[in-house]
Amino acid sequence: MFLKKFVYVNWGNIPALEFDFGPINLLSGGNGSGKTTAADAIQTVMTAAHDTLFHYNPGQDEATQRGRGKNVRTLASYVLGCDDGSYARPNGAVGYLAAIFHPTEGESGEPFTAVLGISASMEKSGNQVTARQNDLQFYIIAGEQLTLPDFLQEDSEGKRQVIALVKINNHFKSRMEPNNIEKYDTKKQYLRRLYGALRGRHDAVSEREAMNAARTFSRFMAYKPVKSINGFVANEILEKKDLGDAIRSVSDLMKTIYSMESDAKRLQETINVLSSTKATAKTYIDQWIDYNVLEYTAAKSR
Repeated sequence: MFLKKFVYVNWGNIPALEFDFGPINLLSGGNGSGKTTAADAIQTVMTAAHDTLFHYNPGQDEATQRGRGKNVRTLASYVLGCDDGSYARPNGAVGYLAAIFHPTEGESGEPFTAVLGISASMEKSGNQVTARQNDLQFYIIAGEQLTLPDFLQEDSEGKRQVIALVKINNHFKSRMEPNNIEKYDTKKQYLRRLYGALRGRHDAVSEREAMNAARTFSRFMAYKPVKSINGFVANEILEKKDLGDAIRSVSDLMKTIYSMESDAKRLQETINVLSSTKATAKTYIDQWIDYNVLEYTAAKSR
């Protein structure tokens, strides 16, 4: 599967946009132009904004920004269009992120769209203003390639308005086959189905497989310098394993091999004994036959 298109609705400084992806894509621009904003949206879809899987703006170590007087980016602040403390949508907003995937040539599976819908509002406590997430919904739309108009509708004056999050499910059902619309209540359920669909499956993968895949993607998106490919694979892709368990496993295998070698040696010795016994018995039988033949011949001549 490859990412064919991405739809942004009320995400950071991007009010409404759909972007077509090719085999190689370059995001360029000056500071504040939206490069990280666009990349964080992709990461959000691929990790379900799971707290243990990803961090916004990882290249700037966003987790340390609060100590330097900056607002830490959150899912809610992105939807409200936060930029250095000011909000483009201070009265609350609904945002959508949609990733449209398509199978590569020769790959099994069907196109699908992964959708996150977020509603957020401002919360004031004294002089402190905080972006607060109100609702978060997850969808996998099987066999469908959604576009920007699927998230917008015209009001009585002909202006485009973002569809309310409470209405989006029924809106989808009115525009496409209802059986293709899969709504998930938790992040883990969504991730399991997402990575199942990315493998061309019609069901979900295990929770462990989904979490590992999302974690690997998040680390890949951290755009940190790679000092060595071996170190990157060892630290960012491969799972950490207890070498003690591996050593014990090898030790058990060696014991098993030694036992099998001992059994094989005893079996060979038994075969040799039986072979020797067979040869001795044959000699005795031949001698016995020769003796009786001689006796019979001598008796007959008398």
